[in-house]
Parts: sequence; C-alpha cells; structure tokens
Amino acid sequence: MELEINRDDVDPVYRQVYRQLREAILSGALSPASRLPSSRSMARDAGVARITVVRALEQLAVEGFVESRVGAGTYVASNLPAGEMQSHIFRPALTDWGRRVRTLHHANGPLVDSSRPEIDFGFGRSFAERFPYDIWRRLLGRYLSTDDAMLSRYGSAAGFYPLRRALAEYLTQSRGVRCTPEEVVIVSGAQQAIDILARLLLEPNDEVLVETPGYRDAYALFQLHQARLVGLPVDNEGLPVDHIPADARPRLAFVTPSHQFPKGGTMPLAPRLALLAWAREREAVIIEDDYDGDLRYESSSLAALQGLDEEGRVVYLGTFSKVLFPALRLGYLVLPRALTAPFVQAKELVDRGAPTLTQAAVADFLTEGHFERHLRHLRRLYGDKRTTLVSALDEHLGRRVRYSPVAAGLHVMLYATDAVDEGQLVRDAAARGVRVYGGAPYHLERPAPPSILLGFSGLDEDEIVEGVRRLAEAWPD
Repeated sequence: MELEINRDDVDPVYRQVYRQLREAILSGALSPASRLPSSRSMARDAGVARITVVRALEQLAVEGFVESRVGAGTYVASNLPAGEMQSHIFRPALTDWGRRVRTLHHANGPLVDSSRPEIDFGFGRSFAERFPYDIWRRLLGRYLSTDDAMLSRYGSAAGFYPLRRALAEYLTQSRGVRCTPEEVVIVSGAQQAIDILARLLLEPNDEVLVETPGYRDAYALFQLHQARLVGLPVDNEGLPVDHIPADARPRLAFVTPSHQFPKGGTMPLAPRLALLAWAREREAVIIEDDYDGDLRYESSSLAALQGLDEEGRVVYLGTFSKVLFPALRLGYLVLPRALTAPFVQAKELVDRGAPTLTQAAVADFLTEGHFERHLRHLRRLYGDKRTTLVSALDEHLGRRVRYSPVAAGLHVMLYATDAVDEGQLVRDAAARGVRVYGGAPYHLERPAPPSILLGFSGLDEDEIVEGVRRLAEAWPD
C-alpha cells in the first residue's frame, strides 16, 4: 500500500502512518497474517525517516493490530477476523424519552444563528469585566494550597454544608425565605432542579400550570416528562391567579413572582396569597423561580413567595449565574421538609454533587461580605444600563412599543403596539448589524403577540443607544 504524508497535517507524521495502516487493516485491504513491507521500504516510498515508520509499527503492535516474527518481518495479526471490520455507522434506537428530546429540540430550535453581530442584545449575560477576579482567585487558592480532605473525596449530593448554611442566612435576611441549612440543596442550575422535581412529582399526562410568556426550557422539561402545560397569559402583575381555569387540575405550578420572566411584572401580595390558597385547595406544589430577584434598581429586593408559605407547598429556586457568572454552574433550592430527602436521594443517583472546591469559594464569598458588595456594584452598573436602554427606547421607538415599568433584571421585553412581523423584524435588525431576540418561543399562545427581547448586561451604554437606533430603523412604520 502507498502511504500519503501531509506535511500540513496537525498530526505528527508517525501518527499519519499509524492511522493509514490501521485503517487498511480494519477495512480488509491488509488481510490477517499478511506480511507488511519492511519498515525501510515503507519509509523510502513515503519519503520519511525509518524511525517514523518503526514508531508507528510499535504502536500498532501494542494495540494488537500487527505482530513481529523474529527474522521474518512484521505481519498483520493472525487472530483478527477476515474481511472488513468497519461497517455502517451504528445508530442506536432511541427510547420514547430520547425521541421526545429530539422532537422538543427541533420544535424549539436554536435561539440564535452562529454569526457574530456588531451589537448583540443577548440576555442573561454577566458583565465579566466587573467581576472581582482577584478576590475569587484568592478564595480558590485558599483551598488549593492546602491538603484539606475536601479535595480527596466526594462531597455531599446535597451540597457543601458551609455554603448551605451561608445561603440559608443570606436568603433569610435578604429574600424573606424561611429555611434551615438542611432544607437548602445545591444543584448545577435551574434545569437540573426542574428535571429532578418533575421526576419526583409528575406522572404522564399530569397538568403543570405555567406562565406565558415564560421560561421555555422549563416548558420543554415538563413536556419531556409527558406533562400537559396549562399556560396562563401574564399581565403586568405576573400570574393572574383569578384567571386560572376552574377545570384545571395541575399537580405543579411554575411561577416567577418577583420578576416575571420574560415580560417583567411583579406579583403583588394579594395574588401571592391567592396562589397559595389555590395550591392548598388543589393539593399542588409551587416552584418559585426567583429569576433576577436580587437585581432590582429602584427599590429593595422583594420578599419571596416562599416566606408566606405555612404548609410546605413552595419550592424556592435560585442561581448564581446572573450575579456571579454563568460558567460557575451553581444553583440552589430551598425545599419543604417533606421533599428534601426524596430530592437528595434522587440527586445522589444522577449526580455526585457540584465541585466542592467551587462551593467552598462561594461560601467564603458570601460569608466575608464580597457577595453583598459585588451585588451593590452590579445594581448600580446594571441600573444605569437599564436607564440608558429605556431612554433610548423612548427616544427612538416611543409609542410603537410597550414594556414593563418594573426596573429589574437584565433585559426588557418589548411588545409591538401595532401589527409587526416578528421574524422579519429580527432579520431586518440583523441586516443592520444588531441581533435582537424574537419573543415567540417564550409564548404558548399561537399566534404569539409580536415581541422582542433586549438584553443589556453585556453591552456598554454607547452600544445600547446605537443598537436601539438601528432597531428603530428596522421597525416598520
């Protein structure tokens, strides 16, 4: 056989020789027990050093493809099956669950294409330049520089206890959550939490009450577990409890009362109490996703719905992604006592727990006051960005759009006051170098009201103003 050497290939030359000989054996071009040309002749024909071919043959011998016979040369291993050993690519048959994953993925589709726009109003991003990396490195180094036992064993599936304790103290003081460290569980993020809760609480065809527009990844997870979604359109005060259909029988309600995602409203006290009463009457569990609950710019953070719960019906869910950084991949739950043990037992079977080293650093970040200082800084920074965005919207789009007046979170959802082709608007903005995000995937209503999501956390103020100006140019008159 002829060896082809590509000098521009990233693989070393001996790996190219090894790979071509291996493929020839697996394809049957070199049959079992057949003699290979000498290393000297192969090297001469390929224009490489003999040691290069020898090294490739040695690797093939270690893996059992060839064998050397003293005084007779190198042969393809005689114990290999005759004929082609590489056939068609195996495609395993997916279960019903696996097929649902594929269906839901294609139905939702990607949020964005892979191109890089000049101005990207992506939402949910942190402003990485402002994170206190020097403090973070010092906290990590504190544990890396020791031989502490935490580095040599798996941690608890429930999470690093000092972090759970620090979170219990923080949530009690700042969010009005009522909990002990034993009721706090660390997860890898909201998706893991929702997935395990769905497994524990939902049977096929159970109903789940959700907001629309709402968190589309939660929609997908509930549907993956064969739940039926009961979508309730939200108003400027979040979920309108008095509009829940009388014949609905949800086992679970998923709500964002402190800052509705993605529309932006806040649920007042009376509807919160009504929702708890509804859950009591229907024997339902409420998942309270505290989306952006810490990021309010004109008032203090609101107390959580969970703090009003006297019966253990509310699961409180939060993450560090927005306030620290998304790559941290840490979230947390406050579970009712009746759910804590089943949740931790389920989590232990599917996940050994988040990295202990990272959890330890976050615990110190909380207890030493760095989190509160960083949060105050972010509130000023993001509050100024939101003010800039709102001013630009008023100047360039005016009465053509409406949006929630609540100054919170990292994005604004615009609703068109007149008929607009949402998809065309997104494309026309992209043609002007601006990426905006259509709201249709977050609505269960069909057709969805035309809407656009604008995230501002990853842009500076000049980019925000220029992006809105270009969006206004793309907006139909």
